[in-house]
Amino acid sequence: MSNQEEDDVFDDAEEGKVDMLQLELHKEEKKTKAPMAIGRLVLIFACVLIVSAGLAVGIAKIIDANTSDELRDFSEWIVLMFMILGGGAIFAASITGVWGGQRNIPIRLVSPSDSSVVGKGVMVTGYVIEECMDNEVELTIYGKDKEVIHEELVLIKEDGLFYTEVIEPFEGKKKSEHIFIEIWMVSLNSKKIKFAIREKKFEELNIAREGLKIGSVYFFPAIYKDFADKIKGIFDPKRREKGVIEYVKINEERSTNVFFPEKSSDDKFVPFSFDKVGEMRQNALYFDIKRRRRAYYRIILFTMAILYFIYPLITAFA
Repeated sequence: MSNQEEDDVFDDAEEGKVDMLQLELHKEEKKTKAPMAIGRLVLIFACVLIVSAGLAVGIAKIIDANTSDELRDFSEWIVLMFMILGGGAIFAASITGVWGGQRNIPIRLVSPSDSSVVGKGVMVTGYVIEECMDNEVELTIYGKDKEVIHEELVLIKEDGLFYTEVIEPFEGKKKSEHIFIEIWMVSLNSKKIKFAIREKKFEELNIAREGLKIGSVYFFPAIYKDFADKIKGIFDPKRREKGVIEYVKINEERSTNVFFPEKSSDDKFVPFSFDKVGEMRQNALYFDIKRRRRAYYRIILFTMAILYFIYPLITAFA
């Protein structure tokens, strides 16, 4: 951000003015309906199976009645229809494996936004959608040269939110400076398997399962995965009594003051409240649960494919 852009940030600032903090909505945090119960999902797929099988038999009967092909009888047309349905189910199960991409939102910082200008102190807010080790996240604030300004362990609240106010580390500072805020967590819900880890390094990791130990090496241990989220901002000591102004870069050429964002059908910025952060977390959690259900969809679709192929197999070996 150039010096001219930094000066523009303060154009609307007034002594004693109370500024309104805004949140930026991410795609994953848009309004999302609660995931459907697994039992209901299975019932829907069962209905699809029965209805599609009935339609296949009906179509086979129509084709058999209106064709002069003497090489195929009614049962063979049914076999053909069922094999088409089975192949379709296998194809659907295959593409379901890549639907939704990988999980990428177990932790999120939602305030302040990127490139925020802050004075007096910093309020850091966010949420987690997975169980954390020790039920806490690690907060680190870095200066421009990556020196550590502040470190703190922040407890996760019962609703999955975390928040803290950081003021003391900024007292006495006289110059504006860029800051980088990082939140780090160890998830108890996400694990990854390593091929081999030496005993010395093994003791430093968060181990979920030891695996096989041969000598001083552990083979195929499972470790808990860690995740982090980062934001950047500008601390300006001259704004001690002026609150916070959000100045967010839209792209390489343009920035916007989020107190007066450009109006559109899709509101990118909303007023800050812990209720809103909780709602964003709930939407992200629903979104993640739906993506994690890819395994269930594959199992159900492959089961459907097997059921479709039972009649062709019986006919083939009868």
